Amino acid sequence: MTLSPEYRVICDFMHYAFRPSLDKAKVVANMYQEILTDDGVEVFDWRDYNSARLLAAKILREKFEARGIDKIKIGVTAGMDSRGLLGAVLDVLPPENIIAFTKGQAGNKDFERARFFTEHILPHHLLIGTADGVYSSDDWVKRLKLRPPETTGVLYGISLQTNNPLSKFGWMPSISGFLGDATSGKRLHGVVHETWDEALASFVHKNEIFRPSSKRVIKSMLPPEYDAYHLLPGKPLLSKDLMCFDDQLDMCYRQYQRIGLNFLPDEKTFNVSAEGQANRNKHQITVYDDPRWQKSYLSMPTEERLDQKHYKAMLKSNFPEIYLDLVHPEDPRFSPDPEPETHKEKLQQSAKTSLHTNWESLWLDNENFNEFAKELITSLAERKILYWLDSMALMEEFEKDILGLGKILWCLCSVELNLRAGKLPIPEAPKLYATA
Repeated sequence: MTLSPEYRVICDFMHYAFRPSLDKAKVVANMYQEILTDDGVEVFDWRDYNSARLLAAKILREKFEARGIDKIKIGVTAGMDSRGLLGAVLDVLPPENIIAFTKGQAGNKDFERARFFTEHILPHHLLIGTADGVYSSDDWVKRLKLRPPETTGVLYGISLQTNNPLSKFGWMPSISGFLGDATSGKRLHGVVHETWDEALASFVHKNEIFRPSSKRVIKSMLPPEYDAYHLLPGKPLLSKDLMCFDDQLDMCYRQYQRIGLNFLPDEKTFNVSAEGQANRNKHQITVYDDPRWQKSYLSMPTEERLDQKHYKAMLKSNFPEIYLDLVHPEDPRFSPDPEPETHKEKLQQSAKTSLHTNWESLWLDNENFNEFAKELITSLAERKILYWLDSMALMEEFEKDILGLGKILWCLCSVELNLRAGKLPIPEAPKLYATA
């Protein structure tokens, strides 16, 4: 069976969580061609860790001064990237002018760990609970309709936060770590592929966003006739000497076409209105997307970026008080969590990486989310579009035991919301379902 163009668009979203565009990839590739070949772009000396620190502070200071910013809010987790951003901000603003926040819920220990690293540095570090919020399909459809044309979005946040301690700081600009993990080498996962075909295969596998954590129900959210390669280029976008193949795919597709949309990237690339761009510039500050920072990392020897070798060494050298786990790796406080044993423990720790949200715990513990999700999935089943999946049978499996099925739940809800918002086409569907 050959998929129609409408079905390919739906499957593209169900694989990548966005609609890949070769035209947009070429625009981003041209941008990098200019950055990486421009001798006038300032770079730090990668052999000097303090040089990187000074450049990050310089970039932030310029952006803060241009916007008249003297206070900022920043999302902080226990991860490397956000703490590195915090270190850079502390070089520019006093601790009392920084409002740190961490989102989390049961099973996500980000707050406790992040607060451990900041408690002697920041007076303000807030926990934003995501377990008891209100979810509204109308609100999410409105959000999706505001996104640029021919783009989609995944369900990633609540509609109304209850008891939100961050609400009184809504006026305050925030700072984002967009591109931090990509430039530092985290997205390479310790491997650089020598051929374009190998890099393509790795990219397709790594970016199957909704791949089920558990295989007890289905192995894939996609029909066997779907070709995940059909919108990817058959040849490199840039010279391998300029940018490795893995970076080309990640930067030109995932970073700017999925992640970057959350930060309203530039008008030229994504048809964002001038008003939208001005609003982004005022309220959302970024540092790692600065050409100077990007060229500094992308032009250093690739082996320095594998497993974030340079980045971690730079952070350890410059911000030891924030990176005690790097300074004292033998300290038992920084040991990995033991493997969960009970069903409850497994449920709490399941699917923590899905945008810092444990969809499985929400399904069980948040009555509003449970009703919200059931209504979306029921509607999706009634549309009879996903002919290769029985959405109602999957929902029955959620009721039996949601463990390991959070990404399936997340996918079905996201698909229905995008259909309602007109972000995905509605083709005529076969009446027969495959078995769940």
